[in-house]
Amino acid sequence: MGHRLFKAVGTAVCVALLAGGCVGVRPNATAAAGAPVDDAVAKCAAATIGGAVIGTLIGAAAGGNRGAGAGALIGGAVGGVGCAVLTALDRQDKERIRNAQIAAAATNQPRYLAYQGADGRRREITIRPQKAEPQVAEGGRICRPVDTSATIVGAGSADLPTALVCRTPRGDWVPA
Repeated sequence: MGHRLFKAVGTAVCVALLAGGCVGVRPNATAAAGAPVDDAVAKCAAATIGGAVIGTLIGAAAGGNRGAGAGALIGGAVGGVGCAVLTALDRQDKERIRNAQIAAAATNQPRYLAYQGADGRRREITIRPQKAEPQVAEGGRICRPVDTSATIVGAGSADLPTALVCRTPRGDWVPA
């Protein structure tokens, strides 16, 4: 039993290290459309891989090689369950979300979007500026954090990471 567990742990660590090279979060996200969504997708992928690794360890400890396989499958599914909505968002969806985040920050009012996506499924997007006082960013720019939630009918709902939108010296608002 001890040898099997050691082997399972070693395999899980190797898989995690190899897969970890494929998944990452950009430290300096640009103002490109979808950057916060893309970061959230990367975190979902990491959660899926992490769930699979933990499932492998638990399955190996409980049931040997067959348990490790089943544990990886279950752990990966649990880790990735929230990713379905984020991975279903296409470039147009990300652009709409970005524009609504900018409008919400500029007016300090929530924005609600409801439309049919390119895949035929209905989307419902809610963007809410946080009640907190505007933040002063580098260079004295005024910034507002906005919270975004997305629902795709048939896929579920997800909260995106808080986005920071800042006013430029010309008065335009752009993602930080």
